[in-house]
Amino acid sequence: MTTSEAAAPAIRTDPLSAPPTRLRAAVATALATVVALIVLGFVLRAVPIDLALSRAVHHLHGSGIAPIAEGFYRALKPLPAAGIMLIATVCVGLGTRRWRTALLFLGTVAVTWGSAEAAKLIVNRPRPGLAHTVAPVIGSVTDASFPSGHVAFTASFALALVVVLWATRWRLVAVAGGVLLVAAMSVSVVVIGVHFAGDVVASVIWVAGVFPAVRAGGAVLIARLEARSTLRRGRIGV
Repeated sequence: MTTSEAAAPAIRTDPLSAPPTRLRAAVATALATVVALIVLGFVLRAVPIDLALSRAVHHLHGSGIAPIAEGFYRALKPLPAAGIMLIATVCVGLGTRRWRTALLFLGTVAVTWGSAEAAKLIVNRPRPGLAHTVAPVIGSVTDASFPSGHVAFTASFALALVVVLWATRWRLVAVAGGVLLVAAMSVSVVVIGVHFAGDVVASVIWVAGVFPAVRAGGAVLIARLEARSTLRRGRIGV
C-alpha cells in the first residue's frame, strides 16, 4: 500500500470537509432559522420581554466579575477575533496537514459569524442601555444589539473546532472547552450590559441552525474545485 493510498481514508473521513449527506435539509433548516430569528428580533425590539432577565443577570456586575467579563468582551471584539481566527486557521492547517480543512474552518466561521452580524443590521435592535453603569467606554457602543456578534463568533469558532477535532482523542476537550467559552461570553455580554439575554440566546440558535449548512456548502464547493483542478491537470498531463 502506498503512502497516498494509506492517507486516502483519513481525508475521506475528515469531519469538516466530509461530503454532506443531507445538504437540502441543512439549507432548509438554515433558512428557517434565519427567518424565524429575524422575526423574533423585530418582536423583541417592539416588546423587550427579555429585559427583566437581562437586568437580573446584569446585577451580577456588583459581585466583582464585571472586570473579567469586560476584559473577555474586549479581547474578542471584531479585530482581535479576526486575528484569533486567522491564527487558528494556520494551526488547523499545520495540525491536520490538510489546507482545505483549514480553508473550510476559516470560511465556515467567517460566514456563520458574518451572517449574524448582517442580521443585526436588518433588525437594528437598540442596545439595552445598561453598560454605562459598569464601564463608560463600553457604554458608548451604539451599533445594533440583536443577535450578539460576540456570542455568534465564539459559538461558531467553538463548533468549528469541535468538528475538526471530532475524530481525535481531543473531542471531549473541544466540546467541554467550547461549552465553557460560549457560556462565559454569553454571561459576560449581559453582565456588562451590552446585550439583552435574548440577543445571546438568538446567537446560539443562529449558529446551531446556520453552521451545518455553511459547512456542507463549503465542503461541496471545495470538492468541486478540487475535481476541476484534477481534471485540468489530467488534460495537460501533469
